[in-house]
Amino acid sequence: MKSAAGLTYDERGSGEVVFLVHAGVFGRWFEPLFDDRSLDGFRVIRPLRPGYGANPTPSGHFTIADHARACGELLRKLGVERAHWVGHSSSCCMGLQLALDAPDLVAGLVLYEPAQPAGPLRDAMVPRFVGPAMAAARDGDISTAFDVFLSGMGGDRYRDVLRERLGEDGITDAIRESAYFFSDEFPAIREWCFGDADGARIEAPTLVVAGAASRPWFLENVELLAKMVPGAEMVTVPGLDHMAPLARPGDLGEVIARFVHARGR
Repeated sequence: MKSAAGLTYDERGSGEVVFLVHAGVFGRWFEPLFDDRSLDGFRVIRPLRPGYGANPTPSGHFTIADHARACGELLRKLGVERAHWVGHSSSCCMGLQLALDAPDLVAGLVLYEPAQPAGPLRDAMVPRFVGPAMAAARDGDISTAFDVFLSGMGGDRYRDVLRERLGEDGITDAIRESAYFFSDEFPAIREWCFGDADGARIEAPTLVVAGAASRPWFLENVELLAKMVPGAEMVTVPGLDHMAPLARPGDLGEVIARFVHARGR
């Protein structure tokens, strides 16, 4: 990987910039999508955010706005004037924040199953997974926290997906990286506020995407966010779940490519 603006990143191709910003827990979520032929014809940039991969853990608390700012600084360092931000879970929040803070940088938003906003289903069901995961993390049992959290978010077969795409060493690295997520990024997600007034300020063309096979609260989040952002489009993709960036990268890539081709610069 290359390095610029304090972050490591991969880059390939030329043309409209597709900026693949990974979700929390571990940093390799978008690795298969980065390589997928569905994104041929674009300049694809895949950063690793602070606290992930070889990047140092921030010395202090990093907010959602801090993560957004770090990614924006990387884009500017690479000479990118406008990019299509592709987010997944927590990085959807970061993309929305950058669209508020630096709208000149954001040509479009493709948001796959955002971590926020919270609706009644999520409020009722997610604590069954999040509470035990965070308790395990506080006790120093990161492996259990990782298993509980990802089984809740990604389903019982999430380890099979990780093993197929990342290998056993990749799972080990993912568990190690997740310590940062539980200690700092998850609290940042809980702190982040995005309401109707914020949604009304988003100027970038926005596509909010859900997998039809995902936990029901992800669809709820997608529906809520699509109503908050003026002109936002919403699509539900058959067969996909929260692990889609790893398990079905081509299907997700086709959705992204159609959106970017339709909008252009």
